Amino acid sequence: MTTSFYPVLMSATIEETSKFFIDLFHFEVTYTSDWYVSLKNKQGFELAVIDSTHETIPKKYQANCKGIILNFEVEDVDSVYGELQKTEAKILMPIKDEAFGQRHFMIESPDELIIDVIQNIPPSEEYLESYTAVENEHA
Repeated sequence: MTTSFYPVLMSATIEETSKFFIDLFHFEVTYTSDWYVSLKNKQGFELAVIDSTHETIPKKYQANCKGIILNFEVEDVDSVYGELQKTEAKILMPIKDEAFGQRHFMIESPDELIIDVIQNIPPSEEYLESYTAVENEHA
């Protein structure tokens, strides 16, 4: 039986990457070393960052993460976007509404991962039928 699930991001800049998630999404450090940082927020979500060259990672796979999007659903995406505009965060896509039921924007993490900050909104009629019965209850 699975008791936990969380991503571990391989990084060349574990301190900078950890600080990015601490500052932006209010994670707190639960474990730290010179090669690994474990983070958790008040809602119980976890994320970890590992030195991409650490000996526990097979040599063939020692590289920074690429080709991944981390979605962070928030209560007030406009507020988060406003706060980010006061920082040096690299905005990849400005805030916008999507017919499939999201108001969101994208930024880049220190390791060039895409961070999609999302607030769910009601989808258009065209997309409403794509949601399962459980999702329709929340739309």
